[in-house]
Amino acid sequence: MKFCSTPSGTRVAYIYENSAVSENLRASPPLVLLHGFCEDHLVWSPIKSLLKPQLLLVIDLPGFGSSALPAHSDMTAYAEAVLAVLDVENITQCVLVGHSMGGYAALEFGARWPERLAGLGLIHSHPFEDSEERKTARRRGIETLQAGKRDLYVAQLFPNLFAPSFLEQNPDTLNELISNGKKQSPEGIAAALQAMLTRRDHQQTLRGTKCPVLFLLGTLDTLVTPEHGLKAALLPATSDLHLLPNVAHMAMYEYPEETAAILNSFWDFCEST
Repeated sequence: MKFCSTPSGTRVAYIYENSAVSENLRASPPLVLLHGFCEDHLVWSPIKSLLKPQLLLVIDLPGFGSSALPAHSDMTAYAEAVLAVLDVENITQCVLVGHSMGGYAALEFGARWPERLAGLGLIHSHPFEDSEERKTARRRGIETLQAGKRDLYVAQLFPNLFAPSFLEQNPDTLNELISNGKKQSPEGIAAALQAMLTRRDHQQTLRGTKCPVLFLLGTLDTLVTPEHGLKAALLPATSDLHLLPNVAHMAMYEYPEETAAILNSFWDFCEST
């Protein structure tokens, strides 16, 4: 694992893989993966070995994994972390893909530094701001964390992210994610909740983006519904839309082979555009 710092002094942890690829590939934009809420770089483990041998950056967003707490509780802190990694590695452009909350961070990055994107990917994510109902739920989550009930919060979070049939057949996956979630700091989780409930709407960001945008959705996702995703996919000039059957909010685990194939195809398209 490597480390760098944002201008505000936040230490950011990341993994830079396939650094020994050919010079031909080295000229291509790397694939950068951003995990979702209450996760870290490990969430990409089911698909990493299935990805093509391009340059690959996997980042722990501030407050999660081995990264320090963010200097401020908003999406800008996560976007600045991505920028810090790209700058320290001298990467001009990348294909930036985020899962759920990671997609919100990717959108904020794209709004601030659109010239750094060769492609933008949203896995179970969307550009719309929170509804009042979601904001209320996030505030309750912050109160739960401040009351010292992180483990309870995490245990209740992850079962809602999977299709019931998947959980029945893969109980160890749920236990693994809950265990890793309980290793995340309560302060980092609370900061992420605050960042999500105050995030801005990014519909205009997608309307104005010049790079291709990937939308990967699940038919059984109750958090980012197919309707949400389909509405978002109409915004960019170039959209690559995939709706996976019998998948909820965790395609990397529920449908790893297809998810990796979609990412490989999207990277190929962005690299050739």
